[in-house]
Amino acid sequence: MCTSALPQMNMKGIQRPQLRAGGSDASAVEAGNGDLVAAGPTVPAGTATVSASTINLSKNIVGAGVLALASGVAAFSASPIAIVPAMALLLFLGGVSFYTFMLIARVGQEMGTATYKDTWAKIFGSQLSIIPALTIAFKTYVGGLSYTIILGDSFASIASLVGAPTLLRNSNFWVCTLSAFVLLPLSLLRDLSSLAVGSVIGTAGTLYTALFIWLRLLDGSYAAGGAFHSAIAATAQPRFLAASAARPLLNPSAFVLVSMLSTAFLAHYNAPKYFNELAVPTDGSTKQQAFTRVCAQAFGLAALLMGSIMAGGYLTFGGASQGLILNNYATSDPLAFIARLGISASILFSYPLNFVGLREGVLGMLGLRGKAADPSVHTLSTVLLVIVMNGLALKLKNLGLVVAFGGALLGSMLVYVFPALMFIFATRKEEAALAAKGKTLAPARRNEMYANIGLVGLGLFLAAIGCSMVLKNAAKH
Repeated sequence: MCTSALPQMNMKGIQRPQLRAGGSDASAVEAGNGDLVAAGPTVPAGTATVSASTINLSKNIVGAGVLALASGVAAFSASPIAIVPAMALLLFLGGVSFYTFMLIARVGQEMGTATYKDTWAKIFGSQLSIIPALTIAFKTYVGGLSYTIILGDSFASIASLVGAPTLLRNSNFWVCTLSAFVLLPLSLLRDLSSLAVGSVIGTAGTLYTALFIWLRLLDGSYAAGGAFHSAIAATAQPRFLAASAARPLLNPSAFVLVSMLSTAFLAHYNAPKYFNELAVPTDGSTKQQAFTRVCAQAFGLAALLMGSIMAGGYLTFGGASQGLILNNYATSDPLAFIARLGISASILFSYPLNFVGLREGVLGMLGLRGKAADPSVHTLSTVLLVIVMNGLALKLKNLGLVVAFGGALLGSMLVYVFPALMFIFATRKEEAALAAKGKTLAPARRNEMYANIGLVGLGLFLAAIGCSMVLKNAAKH
């Protein structure tokens, strides 16, 4: 998502762009989450309150993939009842993501490190930092591609509403135009502090979209006989079918939704950042307890928003839910016009933040990070990456496919496998240190290590089966 916040990267050696104090924090780019809202302002270490951290983290989590979740449900069923197991999957995988997010902060605290990158390097050695670095660079690429797809579709829909010429109703026209005259200039900026307003716009746009989706569900505008039912293509009109023996309620295609949810809660390499920013509680509780409250509240709020958009969109259109749910709504629907406008404005502010994560990551892996300040390197790398990323959006139009494949291949690694591996190897280091002193590892810690070995297996399984099912469903369409 599904689009949130997004270089000092806390991991993978990608650095954060220089933002003035109080400016927009690019931390969500670190997550490569394709976020719709920018992360909160940069906060000095040890000063953030629980409430402020909760709000910033929840904004960091909710991403562009949220607009594709309804299509993830439609991938395995057209029955209204399918929303029940879909919500169960969202809550379960959200819970696992909550655990692994906290796990990263715990390991960092034990290792005495302040960033994901330093934690990884201390456990596995700096030579292996290329693994998460490559993963995150690819993830930011997927996030930027999602942005461009949404922008192309949204502006084409807006053009249709205002009766623009045929050329302006073509999404590829907007992909090329926005890339050349808006996205490229924004990506070339050195100082991104002026984009701080994107946080407010993004939050407002996402909340409005959720309310709009539920309003249209409840007023029946898109149901048969509704005000906008005949204003949309037949393929976008609501389609509900009962589960059957040929297509039971739960079937392997449910892994498409699972893949989307694997990346929906992705903000994990910002975990050390949020922990270090948090102030020591004055009520006698520990910082770890306060951090647990922050994570529980933030992941809960994110799950509530994601679940509302997923459920509202699916219960309106069922099996016809599009990869970008806003594409189901009529261009003549004025409330849909506002939703598209708000989401587009948010993405225009967030795109350069995500892009910086990609550019700095690629330059770092090529050994050119030290030359990033060179105007020629900065300009050439920016132009080439914009062409490579946005060029694919001219052919690939299915946001659901992008989000699901990215979640299966990358989200599984970042959310399940990497955090679990760090904990496992940190535990083995601790066990060796204790053995040298004639002591043994606590049984609870040992059992948790075994559970994380299982989590690694789960992550690898979800990556393999998810990619398979996503590509299989894509071939059908």
